[in-house]
Amino acid sequence: MRRHLLSVASVACLAAPLPVAAQEARPSVLAIDTAAAIEQIADFDGNVATGLSMDALVSIGRPGLEAIVWPVAQRFNSGQWVRDVWIATLRYERPGPVGVRLDGGLIPSPVGLANLTVRRPHLNPTISQPSSLFAALPPLELRAPRPTLLGAVYPLGTQITVSGSRWDARAALMDTSPLRRRRILSRTNPPRFATVLVGGGVTPVVGLRLGASVTRGGWLREGEGPAVTATQYATIVTIESEFAFRYTRVAGEWVRDRIETTLGRRVASGWFVHGQQTLAPRWFAAGRIERIDSPLVLQTDAVEQQLTGVEAVLGFRVTPDLTVRIGHRARRTFGRPAYDHQAAVSLVWWRRWM
Repeated sequence: MRRHLLSVASVACLAAPLPVAAQEARPSVLAIDTAAAIEQIADFDGNVATGLSMDALVSIGRPGLEAIVWPVAQRFNSGQWVRDVWIATLRYERPGPVGVRLDGGLIPSPVGLANLTVRRPHLNPTISQPSSLFAALPPLELRAPRPTLLGAVYPLGTQITVSGSRWDARAALMDTSPLRRRRILSRTNPPRFATVLVGGGVTPVVGLRLGASVTRGGWLREGEGPAVTATQYATIVTIESEFAFRYTRVAGEWVRDRIETTLGRRVASGWFVHGQQTLAPRWFAAGRIERIDSPLVLQTDAVEQQLTGVEAVLGFRVTPDLTVRIGHRARRTFGRPAYDHQAAVSLVWWRRWM
């Protein structure tokens, strides 16, 4: 498959070749790589928090048919531990002038760019992740769950992708709203909603991809709020782009959510741009700018609020497996008049075992 958007997941899931004899190699039946990261964050008031994440990506099978599983354990800065499975899928893939890939099970997120490019710490150019994945929007429905702009979603469903040398297209049917995250190993989860997605992209030149998607499905079930008497639906539109040239990589995403509520339709939107510049064989600089605009519903009125963030990072590759990052983040959350400043340091380790 030539689809650039899924290149990160594809490379990680393909089996590494093992030498069998001189001038000959065969794909391994089993491929495993692991990643771990520890980060420490301090604000200007002297508060210090520590986060930790560990995961493993395992693929079993031969080219054409394989099973993929991605378990993860995380300790958030609040001290809460979460254990989950992000991907557990059976994949069929047929190469050719028009390649075909079919995923079924707990599938890679088909929505947006960030879920595929920054969820593993060694692939993230900065220390933090985009706010669109985790920051709850201001309340859109009185005393009802708060959605995210485009959450960290790995849904149960099926997805088909077809691609040529300069184009790709995909369609998916999944059980999760991109606005609300579900954890497989959690007892408390949002309701299941039948959600449909179509998307695609083009690669006009090597290193540049432009993509888009449209998703439609329910996000709020009857009874989840005192005034909610029927399922409320949402339409999510995403546009993303990636560009790599020489020693520079830049990626960005724009999201627009058209969300139904009992008081009418609300619109939330946001974007981020991040990049990484190699300064020397072991040194790199990275940064991210992001913004989210969303209404805050007060009885029958709505007030627009914004979230804005800027992050700058300097990184050093101690070894091919180990990277140290230091950075500064300024973030103004919804309803806050001023920026909160944080200093952060992280240690990231990654290794492919077979």
